[in-house]
This record gives sequence, C-alpha cells and structure tokens, in this order.
Amino acid sequence: MKINNWIKNNQWLLLILSFAAFLRLYRVDFQSIWLDEILTMNDANPKLTLKEFYDGIMFWEFIPHLYFLLVKFLFEIFGYTTVVARVFSAFIGIVGVYSMYLLAKEIFNKNAGLIAAALLTVNIFHISFSQEIRPYGMLFLFTVLAFYRLVIFIKKASLKNAIYYGFFAGLILNAHFFGFITLFAQYLLLLFFLIQSTKETRKTFFINSFVSGIVTLIIFLPAYEAFVRVSEIQSFWLQKPGQDAITKLFNEFFGNSELIVFVIQFVIIFYVINVFKLKEQKADYLGILKNKLLFCFIITSVWLSVSIIIPLLRSHLDVPMILSRYFINILPAIILIISAGLYLIKNTFIKKTIIIILLILSLIDLFAISKYYHTIRKSQFRELTNEISQKNPDNVKVVAYWSWLFPYFFQNNPAIQIEGKSLEDYVKGLINNTIKKEPFWYADANSRPFSLSEDQQKYLNENFDLIEKLEYYDAWANYYEPKNAVKMLDTENLDLKIFKPVSFDGNGNMMIFENSNIRSSFVFLEKGSYKLIINGNSLPEKPINNENARLKVKINGNEIGNFELSEFKNKSENSFKFIHKSEEKIRIQLIYDNDLAQNNLDRNIVIYSIKIIKE
Repeated sequence: MKINNWIKNNQWLLLILSFAAFLRLYRVDFQSIWLDEILTMNDANPKLTLKEFYDGIMFWEFIPHLYFLLVKFLFEIFGYTTVVARVFSAFIGIVGVYSMYLLAKEIFNKNAGLIAAALLTVNIFHISFSQEIRPYGMLFLFTVLAFYRLVIFIKKASLKNAIYYGFFAGLILNAHFFGFITLFAQYLLLLFFLIQSTKETRKTFFINSFVSGIVTLIIFLPAYEAFVRVSEIQSFWLQKPGQDAITKLFNEFFGNSELIVFVIQFVIIFYVINVFKLKEQKADYLGILKNKLLFCFIITSVWLSVSIIIPLLRSHLDVPMILSRYFINILPAIILIISAGLYLIKNTFIKKTIIIILLILSLIDLFAISKYYHTIRKSQFRELTNEISQKNPDNVKVVAYWSWLFPYFFQNNPAIQIEGKSLEDYVKGLINNTIKKEPFWYADANSRPFSLSEDQQKYLNENFDLIEKLEYYDAWANYYEPKNAVKMLDTENLDLKIFKPVSFDGNGNMMIFENSNIRSSFVFLEKGSYKLIINGNSLPEKPINNENARLKVKINGNEIGNFELSEFKNKSENSFKFIHKSEEKIRIQLIYDNDLAQNNLDRNIVIYSIKIIKE
C-alpha cells in the first residue's frame, strides 16, 4: 500500500527518471572508447590482482580508486566489456538526476525539485558523462548528495545528519580531487552558519560539524596516497585559460546551443532580480532558513565562487586546470539557480511555457542539431583496431605511439606484437638500420595526424609499398611492406603456415574445420604462366549427402578454381592454371563454404601441400 501511494504521489518524478534512463542508456556503446576510457578499461581489468590494480591506478591516474574499483567488481560479475562499464556510468547519471530532485526539493519544494530533475534529464553535458567510462558522473552525484545532506544538517545540526553529511563529503574526495574545492566551499558555508547560529546552539553545531569532518577524513583515507601524488604535479598538458574561459565553460554545459543559453540567461537574470529585490531583514540563522531564496543564494553563490575562483587563480599563477569535465561539480549549482528562477515565476502559464520551451530546445539539440546519438565524437580506436585485426592474418607487428593502449584491443590475439614508437622515430630507425626492414602497421589516434619530414617520406616511398590505408574519426593506420622482397623459386612448395586462420595436425597438415575465408601472406612472383597445385582431401571418407568439401581458390581476388575435393588420398591433387602478368606480389585465398555436421559426421578438409609451378 505504501509503495502504491508513493508511486501515485510521484508519477511525474517516475516519468522524469524513466526518460532520464532512456536518454542515458540509448546507444550507450555507440561511441568507441577513447584514450581515457581505454585507461579505465586497463586499470579495472578483472584479471589484475588488487596489488596490480592499486599500483596501476597510482602509476596511470591522478584520480582516486573508488570508481575503478566498482567497475572492476562489475567486470568480475557481468563480464569485461565496455557495455558493462558504460551502463554503470549511466546508472550513476540516473541517480544523479534523482539527487538533483532531492537537493532542489530540500531548498525550495517538490515542484522546484521536479523542475531541476527535468532540466538535468535533457542536459547534454550530463548525458555525455553518463555514457563515459570515467568518474565525472560520480563526482556530480556525490557533490549533489553532499550538498543535500549539508542543507539538511544546516537546518537541523544533529549528530545523525553530521555523519550523513561527512560520509558524502568524503565520497566527493574519493570521486575526484576537484572535490577538495567543493569541500572548501562547504566548509565556508559551515563557518558562516556557525557564526550565524545562536549562543545556545553554537556549541552543538560546532561539535557536530567537527564530527562530520572526522567522518569525511576517515572516508578520504583510502585516497590519501593518490592525493599526495596529484599534489606533486608541477606541470600539466592544459594551456592557460583565456579571458572567456568561464563563458565557454557555461556554454559547453548546454551544448553550445545559442537558443538554450539565450533562454537560460533570461531565467538567471530573473532569479538575480528577485534576489536583489529581497527586503532588508535581520540576517540571523532562522531568518535565513525561512527565506528560501536567500538561503539558495548563499548556498549557490559560495558554491560557484569558490569552485571557479580557486581553479582560475591557480591556472594563471601555477598549473593550468581549466577543463570542462573537471567542473561538472558546478553544473548542479547552475541547474539549481535556473530551477529557482523558474520556480519564482508566479504566472503558471508562463512558467510552464518556458519549462516546455527549454525541454523542447534541449531535445531538438540532442536529436536534430548536434545529433548526439548518431555523430561520432570520440577517437575511433575500436573501429580502427577491428579492421587492423581483420586485415592482419599474418599477425604483422603494430607500431603505435599509444602503445600502452592498443594491447587492450588485441587481447584476443596476443601473437600481434605492439611496438611503442612514433612514426617519425620508427622511420628514423629504419633509415639508421637499427630497425629491421619488414612489414609493419603504424596506427595513431587522439589528435595525432600523419606527420613525416620530406626526407622520411622519400625513404618510405623508395623502400616500402603502402598496402593499406585506414582512416576513421581521429584515428588512422597504414600498412607498409618492403619493396624488392625475395622472389619465389620457379617451383616451390609453399609453407602452409603463411595461411591464416587455420589449424594444423601433428604432421603439419592444414586442417579446415568450418566455413572459412583463408588468406596467405603476400608472396612475390616473376611474371609468367603458373600452375597452382593443391594436394588434399575431404573428410570423412564417405561423402555427406553425396557431397564432399568444396573449395574456391582466388589469386589477388580473382577466382581461378572452384572444386570438390576427393575423399580419397590417392586422388587428392587438384591443379589450376593462371597467368601472372607483372612482377609483383600475390595473395592466395581459399574459401570453404559448405561445412556440415550431420548424424555424428562432420565435413572437414585436410591439405597436405600447396605448390606453385612455373610452366
């Protein structure tokens, strides 16, 4: 009965949360994981021991362990896939919408909470980080919950509320170290309300505030060593921000949509006007709590001021740190102000109209203008490496600048060697004969375009053939083979191991167990007329449904034969003629397309030898 009553009284909230879930789960794995997400996948690998996990975070990340530990735990239960990790981030985002409702409701009322939750539901910035395998959605969530519990504590400074607040404040620090700035803002608010409190309540307020600090410290302790490491940073890859850095940050929060920002600015101006119109009153503790608008102004102004001024000053005076995702912890303050502005509109029709306009504009931007769910925005590591795997049957080594990232994508093919070098350094090694001249892939991504000096490009052109050229969004790869490779003899038994993918029996015979598209590595021939001879037979000895295994044979994509193999070894030789018109490489392709398993019989192929004879 209680559940039914709750559902009946919270239908709008459930509708908002359901839509928030849809927007965060829809096409959740559409984008390839990019550099930082690949690091997360490596850091949270379920095969790592806890010590290896901890050491990996300490080496690679400047972020506490909590998010990565939870992801690792989920991988162990549900499997090591990007979908599992992204659904977890989406879940955090959905809870973030609910927490936004709680905060606005606690400061104003239920309607303001619903407005805040609805605005956050369609916010493209929050959606994007709810679909990313990084802890920024968690930073947002714990920031909102900490402020929610802080507001409750300020209203009633009990020991229970102090412990709740201290717990969530500690979780902020375990999500991201930008949480220290948020915590500083919250402690300033505690100090302000301590000063405003009456003499009778001041001692209790102080003691319970101190208890909350102890709880925060205890929760923070597991992240202490990581905090020490991040505090030692002397330089960073970010550049010093320009004078419009905060304006750009604000616009990015709303997808850089001019129309959305235009409407929001008017709502914020209306909020500020109402704040300025507040009548003079005695600014005592109870007076502030009773005046919801004044209370909201104090909370959000300290929250925003501290969270913006400290990073801005440090960015100009010491280490640059202005990056939009680091500031996701101020987005809820902005949403709260917008919600307050809308809540303050007395005319219900006007209020609903502006809310609907904002929601519609946000959805239009999501689906029609920015096309968030159908536009590639992240470096396509996944698509690039998938195609390299498909076009690399010989397991030729892959050279990559991001050599510590690529192994994640080739973990199912450990035979592929990953060598860490930039293309410039690799070519320099080839020129200096410190690197062996052999076939290689070079792959790069994440704002690293193809770049070679004129001399290096000339060397490649003269000594290598560019066989494959792959291009994806912010990701690319080239496959090179040396020129003037050793030519085959006029008559030669091919090494069956140059064919992939295949299996071999104990005698070195090629075994084909299922429908396959098998390709050889490239071999070189002089021009002329040739005969390709395949010595093999179909298994089992008795044909299945009066049909033996069938092979189609292609050379450089051109079919030269299509035949059924005999089930008898003494009738197993099949020959096909072809003409090679120029002195260049060839690739042999064997296509098996009629595999069948029936009545405990399985149709397979065994190949004993493949020869090429010049006529």
